[in-house]
Amino acid sequence: MLTTFSILFPVFALIATGYISYKTKILGPASATELSRFVIWLALPALLFEIMAKSDWQTMFQADFIAVYIIGSFAVFLLVLFWRLSRGKDLAEASIDSMAASYANTGYIGFPLMFLVFGTASEVPTALASIIVASLLFGFGIVLIESALHASLAWHLRALNVFKAVFKNPLVVAPLAGALFSATPYTLPEAVATFLGLLSDAASPAALISLGLFLAHASCQANEHSASVRKTAFTLSMAKLVLQPLLVAWLAFYVFDMPTELAMMAVFLAALPTGTGPYMLAEFYQRDALITAQTVLFSTVFSLLTLSLLLQYIDH
Repeated sequence: MLTTFSILFPVFALIATGYISYKTKILGPASATELSRFVIWLALPALLFEIMAKSDWQTMFQADFIAVYIIGSFAVFLLVLFWRLSRGKDLAEASIDSMAASYANTGYIGFPLMFLVFGTASEVPTALASIIVASLLFGFGIVLIESALHASLAWHLRALNVFKAVFKNPLVVAPLAGALFSATPYTLPEAVATFLGLLSDAASPAALISLGLFLAHASCQANEHSASVRKTAFTLSMAKLVLQPLLVAWLAFYVFDMPTELAMMAVFLAALPTGTGPYMLAEFYQRDALITAQTVLFSTVFSLLTLSLLLQYIDH
């Protein structure tokens, strides 16, 4: 148990630092948004570009891992989507709720925590999971939301809006650019590599403190939430923390028969709490973000228990 605590402590201590900084007004009300923008537009894209640019295609193309993580993520997304639609939600709101139940926090928590648990071997699987979550899943959510909001437009105008929305996302563009660069015979100039390295090193601590700031802001809104909102957020949190890792574990160990360490990495990444992407999407499209904010808050708090149990299982 002490080993588990020592692994999780640095990650959750940084989140707590951001939380306390917001509550004590060391950092102001705009700090969560601004630091998050730094992570999303600069630090995390630099990290994803660097990993992709330095990796060869054989290393990155881990077909079983990619298949397991895509199936596990999209199965939960679609299951929750149909559930929310059956409850009378429109497609845009149902899509945001579905992302909250399937969007793992691979960028903010995944990289630092996976490195502590699995070491440098986790870099490529975590990068792949981040690309799947931030590019494919996020992009699919944008496609559904844009289709719902522009249903009255001609199909080619809807497609144009969707295309622009997806490729404005730096977390989509950066890994694609890195993959294209890795296919060339060139290497990054030393000065550029140093620049990207400095930005990449800032990604994890800045992301975790940003998450703490966001959770503090979400907790201030919690008193205003109705019981039905909290119930829905709790259900989405359980889908994220329990259903998704169980589904990925079944796929990894029994369907695809992956190597044990790689399979455990896939399960651990699936067991991460909900990232802030769905909340930002709700804010961007001016949809009700209360359920999403509560889901991020609940899943992050509860993940301290679920990740500890998973780490105990790994140790065993």
